[in-house]
Amino acid sequence: MPLIYINAPVGTFETAKRDELADTLTTIALDAERLPNTPFVRSTTWIYFRDYDDGTVYHGGKPGGRKVISIEVNAFQGGLDAVAKKKLISGFTGAIARTLGLNQADLVPVYIVLRDVPTTDWGVFGETITLDDLRNPAADAVPV
Repeated sequence: MPLIYINAPVGTFETAKRDELADTLTTIALDAERLPNTPFVRSTTWIYFRDYDDGTVYHGGKPGGRKVISIEVNAFQGGLDAVAKKKLISGFTGAIARTLGLNQADLVPVYIVLRDVPTTDWGVFGETITLDDLRNPAADAVPV
């Protein structure tokens, strides 16, 4: 159930490509967290794209520069071990490269920050939720 923020300069992602990317990143995130790829669990993964206008993105202390993308992934503490984190970082970077039409050999301009959030610090619909709740959802769980 990761909560993902993708920050990029305006025009980095075309709308149709953004839709495909969000679907791909959801699948990668669920796989890395070892969550079932069901309609309910997919609906608990949220991705927010934030576009930044020219003059609001600084690189090396100056506006402009390379179009660097940053991705912030908030996940339940314990949901991603070291191997899963590497898998998520590699998978996200590869998906961005494909979306932007870059070769795998290219230096992909993506920074990824992973945050492990204790379940006691994660509220959903007025309640806390556990990793086990998501790994073993009720068979009749309705998507959010």
